[in-house]
Amino acid sequence: MAEVAAAPERQLTAPAERGSLHLADEVVLAIARAAALRVPGVAPTSATSGLISSAIGRDLPRASAQVAGSRARVELQVASVWPHPAAQVAAGVREAVTAQLQQLAAVSADSVSVTVDAVVRPDRPERGRVQ
Repeated sequence: MAEVAAAPERQLTAPAERGSLHLADEVVLAIARAAALRVPGVAPTSATSGLISSAIGRDLPRASAQVAGSRARVELQVASVWPHPAAQVAAGVREAVTAQLQQLAAVSADSVSVTVDAVVRPDRPERGRVQ
């Protein structure tokens, strides 16, 4: 019978010493925009197509960020769908962006500034009342 030689034991490098991860600013921006679009009351990009911002190539939601290591400061401009309260929409966006950055990218948001730049009508017409 042939004997099988045991593989030599390898020691793994400690996780902190294995390397580092650099997250591009564009990734943080993409996560922030996607998180904002999931918040109830935030208008989809297609709903802002008739606005001046769209005509000059600046659709909403729009984001900018300053990223340093695992920390970020994010600024977002969104459009709200009528009749959602702007303050409630902005608060929801702040919470969603903060949570998604932490969960998906391990980035802590030092600040998330949200501006509601426009209010748009809902996509579907409201049902008329029977009189």
